[in-house]
Amino acid sequence: MKVDFHCHTTASDGALTPSQLIELAVQHQIEQLAITDHDTTAGYESARNQQACQESLKLISGVEISCQWQGHTIHIVGLDFDCENKTLQAGLEHIRDLRRTRAEAILNKLSARPNFSQHNLPKLLEQQVGEGIVGRGHFAQLLIQLGYVKNSQQAFDRYLKRGRVGFVKSEWPELEQVVNWITQAGGIAIIAHPAIYKFTSNKLNRLIQDFKSAGGQGIEVINQPRSSSDSIGMAERAQRFGLLASKGSDFHRPEHTWRGLGWLAPLPAQCDPVWHHFNHASTPSSHQPS
Repeated sequence: MKVDFHCHTTASDGALTPSQLIELAVQHQIEQLAITDHDTTAGYESARNQQACQESLKLISGVEISCQWQGHTIHIVGLDFDCENKTLQAGLEHIRDLRRTRAEAILNKLSARPNFSQHNLPKLLEQQVGEGIVGRGHFAQLLIQLGYVKNSQQAFDRYLKRGRVGFVKSEWPELEQVVNWITQAGGIAIIAHPAIYKFTSNKLNRLIQDFKSAGGQGIEVINQPRSSSDSIGMAERAQRFGLLASKGSDFHRPEHTWRGLGWLAPLPAQCDPVWHHFNHASTPSSHQPS
């Protein structure tokens, strides 16, 4: 089955609207899709409410939530939950407030530098964000637009990561709290892109143990179009720790050709696919125009 349970729209820091993302998913013959915007369910709700689903595509509720574990920022994907859950939505609103506060601090730090004083950074950032949820990805796109860097990696390396002028420490909620929001809403909590944290094997195992103790149920095993040592290692961990296995491209923009929507390797045979455990998946035919 062709699936993608990690992607973004203009509701957070993606380039495509929810409707455009649905159209792309149908073009790529994806059968199940979760829109997982950062700290908001607006992308999923927009696609659902616009009756954008096609008969060939099943839409799953999704969100990617920022949290902290032992001083590290970790992203947890929530899947197949009740979007109306008040505890979850209050938690997401709190994180969006934290994002706005961080963005103001980053703007102040950048604006204080002489080379940025010629620009109206707040206005330019507002244009970048639009109706979305502000994130450091928007700052990266802004730096590209202004010609200071060539790509997002350079933006983070030169301006946005720890030790650089635009870095502001984020005080996200704790891992246990975020997992609890998702599970209270009837959803499945997934550790997003576990290899990206660059943890040692032992440290990653400790994260997984704490995550599972908090009620977490799954891990993203596949993030790339081809099998790799990372995916093999995550599949082994999923089996060892009794976790469900998910697949997600972390798609943001069509020009990022290395992250094509749904362009994902198969799950290893020993994995228990997360989509076998969904309870709240939207029925495609129920969202067709009358």
